[in-house]
Amino acid sequence: MLPLIKEDHEELSSLFKSLWNEFAREEYINKLDAMAAYLKIIMIKIANVNASLASGIDNYENQLYRQFIELISAHYQSSHEVAEYSKLLGISARKLADLSKRCSGRGAKELINGQLIAEAKRSLQFSSMPIKEIALQLNFATPDQFSHFFKKNVQVSPKDYRMLFTNLGR
Repeated sequence: MLPLIKEDHEELSSLFKSLWNEFAREEYINKLDAMAAYLKIIMIKIANVNASLASGIDNYENQLYRQFIELISAHYQSSHEVAEYSKLLGISARKLADLSKRCSGRGAKELINGQLIAEAKRSLQFSSMPIKEIALQLNFATPDQFSHFFKKNVQVSPKDYRMLFTNLGR
């Protein structure tokens, strides 16, 4: 979660509204490119807000939480367990779980899984990589383990999820 000042909130809301309006428009040849451009602008704006927060005065817990989020982004492919991240941060898994809950309202494992799901969705939507390759890339022991994890979290199989996007606009 990012605390936003009024101006940032208004700007991001406007960008999300524009993205939604673009999505709702009738199909045209460059629609996906236009939506991708809006997404890129949104991501840049969020990165700028995050950077300005990081450079400000921050308490130890928020700094530790931000380090955890950065570690997830860097190691989600190889590390799926809270204990691995807590070791990297030099705190107990319990303390990391509590810290996560206080700073984001979500558990540490939930944040790790969220990153895995986001990356899996991105790969399924924007690449033609076989599902078993995606499973290996995300460090799942087997494609079945990945499929079970994905279906448990998204309520649809990876194959069916991909089909939703390959049939979009047809």
